[in-house]
Amino acid sequence: MNNTSLQFQKLEANLERLRGRMPDLPTSCVLLSRLLQHLGRGMSAMLEHEIRPFGLSEAEFRVLTTLFSQPDGVAHPTDLCSKTSQSPANMSRISDALVSRDLITRLSSLRDRRKMVLRITEQGEDLVRRLLPKLYVPLRDMFKDFSDEDQQRLVAQLKHLSAKLELALSHHIPEPAE
Repeated sequence: MNNTSLQFQKLEANLERLRGRMPDLPTSCVLLSRLLQHLGRGMSAMLEHEIRPFGLSEAEFRVLTTLFSQPDGVAHPTDLCSKTSQSPANMSRISDALVSRDLITRLSSLRDRRKMVLRITEQGEDLVRRLLPKLYVPLRDMFKDFSDEDQQRLVAQLKHLSAKLELALSHHIPEPAE
């Protein structure tokens, strides 16, 4: 039995004991939440393992690949914030790091000098082209037992869960003061 299986056996046993003290505990919901958290951390660790030798953080890699996917490799920092789940302050730090490594450029917009334009460089594109295929191997291995239909169903379910999470957060977390 691997470490993860043992860890989840202990979690399930703990949840059963907890349900003994709190009968209305939504055991399967808590277990699903913990599984998703575990998967998220594991996926991040796998990505970090692959990109760390290239001197990139996960957030920097996401910004770089998002720029790579844009028409002409160009985007505004505010657009990238929403596409990569980064705050404006963190986007500024990430942009600084990528500019300093000549992976992107940052220039004022020709249309609106108050706006910045980020563009992936040839060196940035080369790095993405070298890195992405390294990630295909572990991903394909992880999902090899899932049919295309299973994968599409899982994607749909996770999107649905994500929408429910967003709704729950909007009801339970106050908006930041301006």
